[in-house]
Order: sequence, then C-alpha cells, then structure tokens
Amino acid sequence: MSKNSMDTKPMVKKSADTHHPITIECLRLSSDGSGVGYHEGKATFVSGLLPGETGQIGIVEEKKNWQRGQLLSLCKTSAERIDPPCSVFGRCGGCQLQHLNYAQTLLWKKRWVEDALTRIGKIPLEKVKVHPTLGMDEPWRYRNKARLHCGEGNMLGYYQEKSKATVPFTDCFLISESMNRWVREAEAILGQQDKNLFPDLNALTFRENSQGEGMLILDSLKDVRQAEVWSEMDGGIHSVWGINSSGEPERIAGQREFTEDVLGAGFEFKISPLAFLQVNPVQTRKLYNRVLDWAELSTEKVVWDLYCGIGTITLALAARAKKVWGIEENPYAVEDARKNAKRNRVNNVEFVAGKVEDTFQQIGDSPHIVVLDPPRAGAHRKVLEGLLELKPEQIIYVSCDAGTLARDLGILQNGGYQVAEVQPVDMFPWTVSVETVVLIQRVGM
Repeated sequence: MSKNSMDTKPMVKKSADTHHPITIECLRLSSDGSGVGYHEGKATFVSGLLPGETGQIGIVEEKKNWQRGQLLSLCKTSAERIDPPCSVFGRCGGCQLQHLNYAQTLLWKKRWVEDALTRIGKIPLEKVKVHPTLGMDEPWRYRNKARLHCGEGNMLGYYQEKSKATVPFTDCFLISESMNRWVREAEAILGQQDKNLFPDLNALTFRENSQGEGMLILDSLKDVRQAEVWSEMDGGIHSVWGINSSGEPERIAGQREFTEDVLGAGFEFKISPLAFLQVNPVQTRKLYNRVLDWAELSTEKVVWDLYCGIGTITLALAARAKKVWGIEENPYAVEDARKNAKRNRVNNVEFVAGKVEDTFQQIGDSPHIVVLDPPRAGAHRKVLEGLLELKPEQIIYVSCDAGTLARDLGILQNGGYQVAEVQPVDMFPWTVSVETVVLIQRVGM
C-alpha cells in the first residue's frame, strides 16, 4: 500500500508507544522515504528503516488501515545502510535518504515513478521504456539556491520534517562551501543588529551561479535601515535584494544583473530574484539534453514551450526549429526570457505572459511539438484538453512530481497519445524528489 492511497480520515496523534514496542520487517520504501512493513496485516510506515531491516517500533499515529511508527532500535541492519555525513540528518527536513547507498536511491526513484505511472495513470509499462535514473558522479554540493528560515538566536536553517521548527546547521552538504560561508555571514549580521530592525524577516534565499557569484534575497524589506545593514555583505555576494511591501524585488546593494550559462553551450541567461531556475545545474543540462534528443526538430516545425520560465529550453529548441513560442505566468521570468533571447541573438522565439490555461489559445501557430514543464501541481486540465484538440505530433513532459505527472499522462493517453519513453533524473540527490522527462507520441499519425 502506498502513502498516496492511505485512508484520509483525521490521524490520531500521540507520543511514541515505547512501553509496547512492536517488531517490523521493512519490505520496501514509500515515496516519502519511509520504510514500509506490516503488523497484524496493517501497513506500517517508519522513517529511517530500510528494506531488509528489522526494527523495534513505537507507534506514533494510527488509522483504520495503516499506522506510522518511530524507529526505536535496529534488530537487523541492511548492507545498503551508510552513515549520513550530515550532523542534523533525521531532524532537518532537507534530506530523507542520506542513510541509504546512493546507487540504491536511484533504483528506488525509478520504482516510485513506475509505481505512479501504473497506479495513478494506468500506463501499461510493458509498452513503455523506462530508463534507469540519471544520477550524479558527485552527488554533493549541487544546489545553486537555498531558502533558509530564521530561527532562535538569529540562526538560519531548513524546516524540520513536517514542522515549522528551524534546524540550524554548521555545514550543509547540499550547498557549496561558499554558500555556507554566506549563511554564517548573514547570521553574524543579524546577530549584531537590534532585533526590532527585522520584525518580519522570516526567510533568506541564497543563489549562486557557476562563476561563484552570489545573490541574497530577503523575504521582506520594510525599513530603509535594512538596506544599510545588508550593503555590508561581502565574500562573493554580488547583489542583495529585498521584497518590499508591494511584493516587488528591490535592489539593496551590489550589481543589478545575475547571469548563468544554464545549458553549458554558450547561452548566457539573466535571472531575476523571483524567477525560477532549476537548482541543480549539472543535472539540468542532462535533463534538457534529453528533451532535445527526443524532440524531432527541424526548421519546418513550430514548437510550444509551456511553463517556459526564463526561456532556457526555449532558446535551445529555437536553434533547430522554425519558431518557438514560450508561455510563462511569472512576469519576472517572462521579462528575463525576452532579454535572454535578445542577449543570445535568438530571433525565432516569442514569449507570452500569463497563465498557460488562459493564454495558449492566443498563439496563431499550431504546434508540431509541445514541451510541458509545469509546477508541482501539474498541467491545468484546460491545457491538456487544448492539446488533445490541437493534436501535436509529440509532447515532451518535464515533471517534478510523479503523482501529478501520472495523472496528466493518463488524460493524454485516453485522448489518443501513447507514452513511449520515460527518463527519471536525480535532480535532488539524497531527497525523495525525482525529476522525470517523458516522451509522448500521438497514436495513428
């Protein structure tokens, strides 16, 4: 039984029952990283327990058909278990799989994708080629962005799992050594100031490009004195921004422009403080290259890039297509996308600002190929229905959530399309998240 199919009645929460522990043998991993075993026929989910292991469990949550336990001790240990290098692993919500051999995490991510496709999307896997998960040679210090929350004593950290409690750290192994230094410097600045100066500052976002240049974004900026304080940031932070009372980014200090060579092919992209960019540049290139490999591009074909962001994959597609249309809701990303096209001398692209479901009908050119890269909630139903009417030859779907991906693929499959190939990509090593690229072809073309 998977977590997604659990009974939805309110949970009964209580402290771990350490007086009456039970013994559980873990059979598999749930898609949230919990070990899954059975006790008296009831599915039991246990964080920290790995397949092949047996543990003593105290029950913390119960429902009619399932329960959640807390691992008290291990009776039998898996050969795939490793020592997590992070001192706050298990408390911090940033990672869920640091106790598992990396190669095994890649296998489980493929299984989770396959499970979602069959269970939710009703996709017959015997007709689909699901490739092994694309992993990293060095799966550490890969993140170019970290959003950290302000906790007690001006310490910064990620949220605890299933909590709003902040877990500070001395060294996060998912971000660079430089970004870790910036975190320490920001904490020092916060600690030196009057607490009343930052009454609404709840989070800080750090970004870093491949040149080692940093950007700091404060989630609030309501006092001009804050600008004076943060203008002292040093050590590689090239620009500091704050979000003002109108929700607009306002530059506090440093250079205005932040750029990145996202594709590693000479394209330089401008990135605004509030624009989305994939957080793992190494894996992003692998993912986008798979999109380009699968797209049957030619100088006679029109391509739509829906949920296009700052235009990264749009410009790469344009190099081999007749025309590419990009649609994006985030106005800062659209502005960046237009500037990026001009900066890189790409003339056969056009960007439309607005929600995809409200604007895609404005495009005059019917698409031969559609690239979908929606947020975690998946594509809007109106978008999918519109594509079924337009009947493009190919749809390439890039997803960060296997559940909503499978749901949308089921709709496309029922409308005359067939899933041909699936490529999981480990965009977020040591977490339960998996990025997936799917090639979808129209049947009976």
